[in-house]
Amino acid sequence: MVNSSLTVMAKPRTRSQVHEEASSDSEPAALEPPSPRDMKELVDSIVQELTESEKFKSILSSCIDKAITRKITQLTQEVVKHESRLFDLAKEMDSKTSQLLSLNDASLHLQLEVNQYKNRTNELDQFSRRDNLRIFGIRERENEDLRKTVVDLAKDKLELEHVSAVDIDWAHRVGPKYSPSGTTTRQRSILVKFKNHTVRDSYIKNRRKLKGTPTVIKEDLTRFNQQLLQQARDNKFTENAWSIDGKVFALVKTTGGGSVVKRITVTRDLPDLPL
Repeated sequence: MVNSSLTVMAKPRTRSQVHEEASSDSEPAALEPPSPRDMKELVDSIVQELTESEKFKSILSSCIDKAITRKITQLTQEVVKHESRLFDLAKEMDSKTSQLLSLNDASLHLQLEVNQYKNRTNELDQFSRRDNLRIFGIRERENEDLRKTVVDLAKDKLELEHVSAVDIDWAHRVGPKYSPSGTTTRQRSILVKFKNHTVRDSYIKNRRKLKGTPTVIKEDLTRFNQQLLQQARDNKFTENAWSIDGKVFALVKTTGGGSVVKRITVTRDLPDLPL
């Protein structure tokens, strides 16, 4: 007996439909990115595993040792290079210092020679004035005869009857006649050169008789000796200062309360403390 049930035949599919179905079955599902927490846990896990690994520790230690060794070698080379440079600089400095000391010695020697020359020149200049005197406080007159004026001073004030005009080589006024403004006349000093040193000394020995008068007699000192004498007089540790034959002397205080006579030849001879 024939089965009356109808067999339903499937509708045939196209090639494109078959391809699309195959493609959709082969594509994986889309993955979600890991969260920050998951990433942290992963990193922590990796770090823990590495720190617990003896092999990793050995590799890390070896890498650190090599890095330190390279750095130490580099620094050592730089230190050696700088030490070499410092050594060269030290040698150069020693050379410059030696040159400077040599120049300093030469300068001191030259300064000593200059000072000796100045002192010798001053001594010769002062010696050339040994027969001279300067007289201050005598009024200047028109057409004056200064030789006669100097002789009259000896006879009238100094009681030197033996002095005459033949004892005087020359006499004249020194310094500017007028003040810097040009309005007033100055009372200029008289510079006298004697022919006889003994006569010249007689004026010096008797000049105390002029005390209380406007007339003053002084030795004809060089500029250097004039300054030296003034410095000696202004020094707080000297009681008095004077000159004899162009040489400067000072009465210097002592620590015991007394005083002593000292020859002053240069500024450094002046006391900065009592003797």
